Amino acid sequence: MHPLAGLLNPDDVITDPAAMAPYLIDWRGRFTGAAAAVMRPRTTEAVATILRWATQTGTPIVPQGGNTGLSGGATPDASGRAVVLSLEHLDRIRAVDPVGNTLIAEAGCILTTVQEAAASAGRQFPVSLGSEGSCRIGGLVATNAGGINVIRHGMTRDLVLGLEYVTAAGEIVRGPKRLRKNNAGYDLRHLLVGSEGTLAVITAAALRIVRPPPARGSALAALASPDDALRLLSALREAVGEEILAFELMCAAEMDLVRARFPQARYPFAHPHAWYVFTEIGGESEGTVSARLEATLGDAIEAGTVVNAVIAASEAQARAIWYLRFAVSEANRLAGPTASHDVSVATEDVPALIARVTARLGAEFTAARPLFVGHVGDGNIHVNVLFPDTDALAAQGAAVNAAVYALACDLGGSISAEHGIGRLKPVTFARIADPAELRLMRQIKQAFDPAGILNPGAVFAAPDTSFPS
Repeated sequence: MHPLAGLLNPDDVITDPAAMAPYLIDWRGRFTGAAAAVMRPRTTEAVATILRWATQTGTPIVPQGGNTGLSGGATPDASGRAVVLSLEHLDRIRAVDPVGNTLIAEAGCILTTVQEAAASAGRQFPVSLGSEGSCRIGGLVATNAGGINVIRHGMTRDLVLGLEYVTAAGEIVRGPKRLRKNNAGYDLRHLLVGSEGTLAVITAAALRIVRPPPARGSALAALASPDDALRLLSALREAVGEEILAFELMCAAEMDLVRARFPQARYPFAHPHAWYVFTEIGGESEGTVSARLEATLGDAIEAGTVVNAVIAASEAQARAIWYLRFAVSEANRLAGPTASHDVSVATEDVPALIARVTARLGAEFTAARPLFVGHVGDGNIHVNVLFPDTDALAAQGAAVNAAVYALACDLGGSISAEHGIGRLKPVTFARIADPAELRLMRQIKQAFDPAGILNPGAVFAAPDTSFPS
């Protein structure tokens, strides 16, 4: 029996290897670890009990939400010493305030549950991504998740008002506060947002919710190039200002992959095109939204910026359009050996990044096939590189990764826009990070977690890490 079995509900301590298995592999199937147990506390006090025990015994703790991360940050290493701390049972909506536009959710709440709770009060929690039916709030906060609405509402960080969390020593920092203004000392929540479980265990978050636009309009445009996508973005901004809710770019090869993997998806054009933009705008009435979309896209077609376009005439048609975008992650996962990169550059540099990656990989890695999809409105492009087989990935994957990251950094970009560092990129992160910033980050880690029990091997490279970067 595990030492903590007497302190938690027996059903919340899992030691059976078969029952633990789903908690020990990441969503992409790239990382598989081992653990002494999986703990599933139901209260913040139970989390504190686990962390006090872990500090006393030197047991590594790997916090886990919905286990939908794309950088391996919620997977334990292969040593078998760690305990996976699943927050899935901390799943209550504690409060919804439509007057103050706030919502408090525990870390284990599934994103769709939070969205529905906000909607029931006439509000919206505007984080939207493909895994929203299974990802959990604690993971969203811990990775500073993005999604398709960043162009309008920002990253998760911009929507977090306050946090409740437990330190490595088992101290509970009560909350979360719902304050728009709080200038009392250092704002530690911004250290915890995006910290990937390495500083503390988040147990609840106070979130900003918004009034949704009364009307929305979605469209899919076909274009000849990424430069044309930026021209269309500029035209939309002139037409609707800040009411652009999403603006997504996809290359032809990625669209072809989605259509091949999901033949039930409705492709609205008669012929394939080189590039696609998915966009959604908001407004006060359906007539206004439709008129603005139609006028802007019509002008873009006349100017040669857009080749063809379709505007959703119903909610069902809008869902069909966005299905093509949201199916990308699953299509890539099913496609075979893939090296995936979550990079960002300034929005104006997106065409240059795509051109340079295409040229570099075409010249040096002829077996590799780059695909591009992402949130072009905020400069975040996912470069997914397909290989013909696992041997090719093993032989060239590291060199391809280095090339893509170098090209992004040459443009002043980042190697991680929204997926985090996790266990996928700590060595690369250590190599490209500013030495002074990296030293400060390590000092922060030491201050929060002096025993080094919280998610060791994630974010920071360690000599005994089990997974290569």
